[in-house]
Amino acid sequence: MATVNPLADDVETYGDRLLAGVSGIGHWSSIDVSALECRIGGDLGDYDTAAALDSLAESIPQYSLARARKLFKTSTFANRLTMVCALRAWLDAELFNATFDPFRASSIVGGHNFNSRYITRNVHQFDEEPEYIDPLLGVEALDPNIAACTGEIVGLCGPTLTVGGACASGNLALRAGFRDIVTGDCDLSVVSSAAFDMSAVDIQASVILNALPVEPEFQQHPERASRPFDTRRCGFVPSHGTGTMILEELNCARRRGAPIWAELLGVAANANGDHLPAPSAPFQARIMQQLLTATGTHPEQVDYVNCHATSTPLGDLEEVRAIKAAFGDHAWRLKLNAPKSMLGHTCWAAPIVETIGGLVQMQRGQLHPTINVDEVDPEIDLDICANEPQEHETVYMLKNAFGFGGINCCSLYRRWDS
Repeated sequence: MATVNPLADDVETYGDRLLAGVSGIGHWSSIDVSALECRIGGDLGDYDTAAALDSLAESIPQYSLARARKLFKTSTFANRLTMVCALRAWLDAELFNATFDPFRASSIVGGHNFNSRYITRNVHQFDEEPEYIDPLLGVEALDPNIAACTGEIVGLCGPTLTVGGACASGNLALRAGFRDIVTGDCDLSVVSSAAFDMSAVDIQASVILNALPVEPEFQQHPERASRPFDTRRCGFVPSHGTGTMILEELNCARRRGAPIWAELLGVAANANGDHLPAPSAPFQARIMQQLLTATGTHPEQVDYVNCHATSTPLGDLEEVRAIKAAFGDHAWRLKLNAPKSMLGHTCWAAPIVETIGGLVQMQRGQLHPTINVDEVDPEIDLDICANEPQEHETVYMLKNAFGFGGINCCSLYRRWDS
């Protein structure tokens, strides 16, 4: 697995900074937000993707490097970030030079509207002079191009697609990859979530929905703005981020001696039956319970919940209510934390970016703090790892993801002990 996010671009440093409670939130520099009330986020717009690719030159086969370099010449920012992550994850899984059937390997990307800033620039160019838009706009702007490029650089010929479900997209992509394997169609799946390369228009649209923090204090001190579970939480902080996870059928992985981070037990999804972007505890609780039943897991076996917790007044509260409803008295024995308190909200990529952090914590026997909890909401009376890391040997991790459109998707992981 691999990730590039506001905290780090390698898994081990990412884990270190999560455990240290470091915030990756600052002021936007790659997007002109000077006219907006919200001017803060997790900005990767200046991340040097070419240098990141070059750093792999001694570690990956030349054919993959040459393919990626060729694609980089015309690819969008979101696509380049995803290709870097996919190559690093493929390397981490020790799949270079491994024998596999390319027709039994899928490339799935979670998310949608990845290239918003790129498209916006071309719209402005069209208004000025239509002949000068990017000649490859008709290819590069399309979301499925990212899944196709990911498959191309590692030589996959199996199912190739994108799965969109707002902020639940990453988990929905994992669900698709998981199903490719359990149905017997594939032996492995490269599951990525590309960065949402948002424009100032996208940020302003969320401001108008009262979804982002606009308070002057937080514009001056952006590192304090994302504060899940705190009484002063007032909206999510948008961020760039991408991640890739390699799913592989267990026997195949064991035969080739693959390094295994964890066992994915299952992924389940439902919806509120209402398009409005309002979270609903009953539907969230139902999908958690459905996932536990489908995987044969008793509620008491789960010991850690990697929360969706976006730092919105209603969302955090509804998620905690759902956890209480799903787990009953056991909810008060669970460990919870909120990675968005440090990352901000990496949007469609959040479930995968945050799962990667969760699996690092699982391997290290520690849980990162939920930072910026100055005064916990009185109704949030579970163990949220407020402000301090905790020693904890996670065995079962539940990862929640809830998206606009009333889309709910949860995944469940078990520690792998060889």
